[in-house]
Amino acid sequence: GVEVRLENERRTLVAAEKIDDVITEAVDEDAIQAAYDAQYADAEPTTEWNASHILVETEAEAADLVEQAKAEDADFAALAKEFSTGPSGPNGGELGWFSAGMMVEPFETAVADMAAGDISDPVQTQFGWHVIKLNETRNMEAPELDAVRAEIVQKLQTEAVQAHIDGL
Repeated sequence: GVEVRLENERRTLVAAEKIDDVITEAVDEDAIQAAYDAQYADAEPTTEWNASHILVETEAEAADLVEQAKAEDADFAALAKEFSTGPSGPNGGELGWFSAGMMVEPFETAVADMAAGDISDPVQTQFGWHVIKLNETRNMEAPELDAVRAEIVQKLQTEAVQAHIDGL
């Protein structure tokens, strides 16, 4: 019994060492740089939007709020605090920064066509009717290599081990 256990233990140690070698060979600076370039070099900067909204139940309410929000001395945040039924109402309807895929389709389509400072016409989603104010937009550039180094290394290690196992 003891010999078998020792032999299994030895095999486990040898296998672990072999895997370490596979990982070390696969993950050098060149590989990290190449993986980074492949993922980010040609990536288009993504647009991010910062918007606030007022969520109400009917199109009529939304249309009325569009009129109020477009008035010269309108305070969008105050309107949101007073009228919005959404969870963002108490903080003035602020949604913060978001990018494509983070908001429901009709909402995203609306902000994509807006310019900073614009107030939307009523927009219907499954949550109700939104009056959207686009606060600003920005382009998000690719992250620095060092910011994503750990995840790239992790990915390369996983791929190397998988490739080695597949090759066995």
